[in-house]
Amino acid sequence: MSLYFILLFCLHYAPFTLSNFLSVKDQMYTDIIASNPCFLRLNGTNQFGCTSSRFGNVGTLHLIANLTDLDWLINKGMANPYIVALTPKMFNNKVLQLIEENFNKVNGIMLLMNGTNQEVINNDNLLKNGFSPEDTCPNRYSGISSCPSEPWNPYGTDILLKSWSFPIFVVYNQNAIKEIIDCFKKHNLPLNNQNDHSLCALELKSHMYAAVDSKTCIRRTILSYQNIRPIKFCDVLGDKNVYWSLKEFQPNTTNHSIAVVAARLDATSMFQDLAPGALSTATSIVTLMATANLISEMLPYDYAKNYSKNIMFILFNGEAYNYIGSSRVAYDMYMQNFPNDKIKLQQNHIGLFVELSQIHYEKEVVFHRLIKYNVSENVENFMNIFNKSLTKDEFNIYESKSLSVPPASLHSFLKKDPHFPGVLLTGFNNKFKNEFYHSILDDASNIKYDVISQTIASISTSLSYSLYTFITNNPYQGSKEVNTSYVTKLLDCYVKSINCDLFKSLTSPLLLPDHPPNYYISIDLITNTLTSLSRLLFASFGKKITEVQNEENCIDYETKPGFLSVWLNGNYNACYLTTSNFTDAVSPAFIIPDYDLSSPEYSTWTESVWHEVQIRMFLRQSFRLQIIIFILGVAIFLFSFIITRKMYAQSGIYFNNQEADSVTSC
Repeated sequence: MSLYFILLFCLHYAPFTLSNFLSVKDQMYTDIIASNPCFLRLNGTNQFGCTSSRFGNVGTLHLIANLTDLDWLINKGMANPYIVALTPKMFNNKVLQLIEENFNKVNGIMLLMNGTNQEVINNDNLLKNGFSPEDTCPNRYSGISSCPSEPWNPYGTDILLKSWSFPIFVVYNQNAIKEIIDCFKKHNLPLNNQNDHSLCALELKSHMYAAVDSKTCIRRTILSYQNIRPIKFCDVLGDKNVYWSLKEFQPNTTNHSIAVVAARLDATSMFQDLAPGALSTATSIVTLMATANLISEMLPYDYAKNYSKNIMFILFNGEAYNYIGSSRVAYDMYMQNFPNDKIKLQQNHIGLFVELSQIHYEKEVVFHRLIKYNVSENVENFMNIFNKSLTKDEFNIYESKSLSVPPASLHSFLKKDPHFPGVLLTGFNNKFKNEFYHSILDDASNIKYDVISQTIASISTSLSYSLYTFITNNPYQGSKEVNTSYVTKLLDCYVKSINCDLFKSLTSPLLLPDHPPNYYISIDLITNTLTSLSRLLFASFGKKITEVQNEENCIDYETKPGFLSVWLNGNYNACYLTTSNFTDAVSPAFIIPDYDLSSPEYSTWTESVWHEVQIRMFLRQSFRLQIIIFILGVAIFLFSFIITRKMYAQSGIYFNNQEADSVTSC
């Protein structure tokens, strides 16, 4: 009968135990707010970045604030494996390499940023010494010229271009940082005899499905389509290029009649959704937009259509990854399919190509070009006019003597034709002034915000005057110039937050997220919010269609070739006729049949697919307690087995035979 009462007891309390199982699990773990993991990207030959194991990486928490902490971990730490929490001053290539060499001891890394409760957590060291996870010569295998002996990016560490054996997260949340440090101090100090007591531990989960290289992950994805439940392992990097022209393009365009003003629309970093790109990208976009706005006022459509020449402003996307956007445009031009199969613009139609790159707050402008090949009269005239105009504002203007051209979209066109009439306009000479190129620190604090507005306004004004002369063959005699307040508004949008006054004036009542732009190109199935907003901004430079009163009629409005109708919300609340449009920014490698993805001719970058991103903190019991729990578990199992065996043997006693009582029995 004792077994009978034990069974009743278990059945009585089983529902209570099951109903409270989830709450017990929740009490074991503390979720850490961190949604920015280092993720996996691949090209035609390698994989780069980070991934966790399928079920996450678990390890004892260890805070590394100096080399002494690191030395203890490598030589004395016994509670393997560890999850390392790095302070910013310890997040560098040397430390990461040491950890990589001891990967059997380390199961993951967290970078603690902007902590205020501890001196060791602040990022002063990174700000003083500079930090760029990029190559010292970005896109070194995709340009027409080799890397110079003095690298363009002296702060480059190559961290972005390595495959790490562990997941890496960045944590910004102040409360989360405090919880991590408090847990470490309370449970993991002192460091001696760690295995004798419970320890604070972490679980990092950011498993990436892709592996090896782009060719392998694409092949695996295609093979999985044969299954009932196909699995995608990676996505092709891609987005859209955005362009706007002063007037519509004609099918029979005259050679050398188009001036192109270009800038890149993307940046990158190690971590998901963190690619601020202030000096790497944003200042150049703002300069281009301010120029486009002014030239639209200096040469309105009814005036510009009287001239045979035209100006195109274009933002290339994916340039951080071997010039995805510009190489696609160069390819489409070669295939006579840019911007569409009716216009068919080609490189010989371009008489002047001016690219803006890393416009700095200092009053210095440097021209870069392939002097060996570039003898274009249009380029010479442009440089002379630009120089004269900007010298009045006390700028230092000169031409680089380097035989190489810095990383720029210009390379995509020079590879097709070394005599291409292109010039790169930058704020640096023989090396980047930006100490945080493609870093999470390249944000609003990386530029002198109040100073750079005036610098950009002056450069944009001089650039507009030079373009005016290209179109009309006459110097500009008016008084229009770029307004500094307008530049500041543009900077607010492209550096601080996309929920800015200028973008809201185009989109209201649509609610925009209040966070800085993310300049990462992402995958070709998604159009970046900033890409769409930039197109709307270009559209605002067009002509209002007064006879159209609502959005529905605007969509159906029949325009003449070369124009599109776009409804602008917010303060505009009207239909605008514009030449602005998108073109694909997907590498030719993924549209050319049977292209060899190991070839360096075109970009072959893909991004791994992942399922879950999570950090959980918990207490890991001491080794002694784990042994006790294991022994108790075995004992309970044996006890349960004996009880079950005995109950089965005596089942005839506890469970009556029901056959005799059945209504169907005879």
